[in-house]
Parts: sequence; structure tokens; C-alpha cells
Amino acid sequence: MRELIKWVIAKRDQTRIVASKISARERLQMVLMRDRMDVSPDIMDALKNDMKDVMSRYLVVEDDFQEFAIHRSDESVFLVSNILVKELPRNTATT
Repeated sequence: MRELIKWVIAKRDQTRIVASKISARERLQMVLMRDRMDVSPDIMDALKNDMKDVMSRYLVVEDDFQEFAIHRSDESVFLVSNILVKELPRNTATT
């Protein structure tokens, strides 16, 4: 019984460490992305919120983006975003 309790506690601690690691990585990615761009953090947050609001009109989506970044190449700027779609609307009309 004691071994089972130790195993459960260790598993819980590992889960917390992994979640903390993922959160820290996402924060670091956002900081690095903002440092590389000429877009202020306020504008990035507003853009992210607007995109989430628009997508929420048509789909049931996760609150947090999996990825949200602006990438630059020689002559182009790309907005890359990944957001988890929880559910597709069932009452879509097809023509």
C-alpha cells in the first residue's frame, strides 16, 4: 500500500513538472517572438483576442492558442496560429 501511495505522489509531481515546463516554454516563445518583431505586446494581445473572438463565432474553440506567431521572410510577413477546435457546429447548411 505504501508503494502505491509513493507511486501516485510521484506521478502527480511529474504531471505538475511537465505542465510547468510547457507553460514556461510557451511564455518564453511569446517573449522571443515579441522581441523579434516590431509589434508591441498590446497589439499582439489585441490581435490574438480578436482572432479568438472571430473563430468563436463559427466554431467551438479552446481558450488558448497552441501557437500564435508572426514570421518574417525576405518580403513577406506570415501570421501562424494553431487553435484547438473542440467542436464543429452540426447545423451547417450545405448548398
